[in-house]
Amino acid sequence: MDRKNRVLRLAAAVIGVGAFSIALLRLAHTETDLPERLYCTALAGSLAAFLAVLLGRLGSGFLIAGAVTGGLWLAGALKLAYLHEPLLAPDLVYFAGGSTFDVIAHYPAMRDKCLAAIAGGLLLAVLVWRLESPAWWRSRRARAAACIGAALPLLVLAWPQGPFRTVHAVDTWAFIEQAQRNPMSTFLRSFSRMRVSAPAYAPGAADAFDWGAGAAVDAAPARRPDLVVVLEESTLDPRQWTACAVPRCTFAMFEPDEATAAAGPLRVHTYGGATWTSEFAFLAGMPHTLFGPAGIYAPYNLAPRVRRTLPRQLAALGYRTIALYPAPRHFVRAGDAYAEYGFDAFYDVEDLGFGDMWSVTDLDMVHALESVIERERAAAPGRPLFVMMLTMRQHGPHDAPIDDLPPPWNERPAPSLGEAANRALGNYLHRLHQSGEALAELRRFLFGAGRPAALAHFGDHHPSFDGLEETLARALPDGLSDGRSLTYYRIDSNFGAKAPAHRPLDIAFLAGLLLDAAGLPKDAYFEANARLRERCGGRYADCPDREMLASYFAYVFGTLQAFAR
Repeated sequence: MDRKNRVLRLAAAVIGVGAFSIALLRLAHTETDLPERLYCTALAGSLAAFLAVLLGRLGSGFLIAGAVTGGLWLAGALKLAYLHEPLLAPDLVYFAGGSTFDVIAHYPAMRDKCLAAIAGGLLLAVLVWRLESPAWWRSRRARAAACIGAALPLLVLAWPQGPFRTVHAVDTWAFIEQAQRNPMSTFLRSFSRMRVSAPAYAPGAADAFDWGAGAAVDAAPARRPDLVVVLEESTLDPRQWTACAVPRCTFAMFEPDEATAAAGPLRVHTYGGATWTSEFAFLAGMPHTLFGPAGIYAPYNLAPRVRRTLPRQLAALGYRTIALYPAPRHFVRAGDAYAEYGFDAFYDVEDLGFGDMWSVTDLDMVHALESVIERERAAAPGRPLFVMMLTMRQHGPHDAPIDDLPPPWNERPAPSLGEAANRALGNYLHRLHQSGEALAELRRFLFGAGRPAALAHFGDHHPSFDGLEETLARALPDGLSDGRSLTYYRIDSNFGAKAPAHRPLDIAFLAGLLLDAAGLPKDAYFEANARLRERCGGRYADCPDREMLASYFAYVFGTLQAFAR
C-alpha cells in the first residue's frame, strides 16, 4: 500500500472512530447506572469491531456502528421527550412505516433533528467510504474466520446469561420503570422481554367472592338508547395546571348539568401517547398493563386475543356497532383491531372524505358522525346504534404563534410561565374551545332526535407540549395523586339516567358504567366488572383488597376465559 492510500485510510479511520466515539459518549451519558452503561458500551464496541472486520474497512465499520448507536439514542430520546415512553424492540417493526414519518413531519423540532442526523450521517458515510480502500484478504476462508471471531464477543455480550446477566435479571416491569434512567439498556433488554403474559391466578380463587355468575340477566328494554362515545385524545381539564387560572381555562364540557348521568376524574394507563391503550382499556374493560410490557402494543398483541368487549356485548343486545377513526385504518393496525373488538363497521379518515388527518377538527368529525348516524337510521330505523369516535386535534403540535390565534385565545393564559408554555397552552385552550363546541353540537343532534340517547366523552393521555407539560405544577382534587395519568369522563343522557360516580374511576370500568347509565343488561363479564368497580371504589389493578382482585382475575381469566392465552 502506498503512502497516499495509508494516509487516506488513516483519515477515514479517524473520522469513523471519532463519529462512533461521539455517538457512544452520547449514548453512555444517558445511562445512569454503571452496569447498564458498561453493558451498552461493550455491545456498541463489539458491534463496531464486527462491522469493521465484515466490511474490511475500519472507518466505515465504526461509522456505521456509530450511526446505529446514534440513531437508537436519538429515537429513544425523542420518544421519551414526546411520548414519555421508552423505545422498545417492537417499535422497529410496528412503527417503522409511513405513518410514523408523517407524525414526525408535523413536529418541526423532531423533524429537524431527524433530518440533520440523516443528512450528516449520509455525508460522512460517503466521505469515509471514498477515502478507504477495502482490506485485502488472503482467502475467503480467512475472511469468514475473522468475521466469526469478531461476532463471538458480540453474541456473548448480548446473551442474557453472559457477562451482563445481572443487567438482564431485572424483573419484567422493572426494566421498563428504569427507562428514564437507562433508556438504551431498556431497549436492548426488551428484545427478550416483550411477551404477552396474562395475570396468574390460583385455582379455585374465583369462588372466594360472588361475581354474579348466577345473577338473573334482565331482558334488554324495549326501546334501547343509542350510545355515542367520543374519545377526546390528549384532553383534560386545563384547571389541573395551577398556572391556568384565567376564566378562559374553564369549559362547560367539564361541568356536569341536569342531563349528566355520571362524571368525574378518570384514571388512564398512559402518558403523552399510545391512545390505542386507552381504546383497549375502555372497550375490553381491562388495562393493557395487566399483560406485561407487550401490552403497550395492544392493537397487535391484545386485540386478537380478547374475547369479551363492549361492542360484542352491545351486538348481543341488537346494536349496530360503528367506529369513526381520525387516521388511516392501517395506523397501528386500527382497522383490524376494531374488527377484533367487535365493531360491525369502521370508517377511517379517508372513508370520511378527509384528505389530511392533521387538519381535521372535532367539529369536522362530529359532522361526519352525524351523517353516518343519519344513514344508519335510514337503513334500519328501529335498530339501536353504538358509535365510537376518536378525535386527534389536541394531539399536537401546539406550536402556532399565539398572536395568530383568534381573540381571546391570543392572550397569554399563564403570565407566570415562559413564552413556549404560553404558546402551547394558548393553542391547547383554543382547540379545547373547538372541542366543546363540537360536543355541544353533537349533544343537540342526539338529544333532539326524539329517541333515547346517551353521550359519553372522556379524555386520554396528556399532551406533550414538546416535553413542557410534565414540568407544569398541578392542582389535583382532594385525595388524588399522580396527575400524569388523570383526565376526565362524562356521561349525559336525555332520559334521566343516573349512575354511581367514583373519584377517580379507572378507565377499565367506564364501559360497564355506560351500560349502567343506559339501563342495559350486562353479561357475566361486565357484571363482574361492575362488582369489582363498586367493591374497590373505582380502582382496578390498585384495588386495596388484593384477595378480592386475585379472585376477580381467577374468575375473568379462568372461569370466563375472557382472554386467549
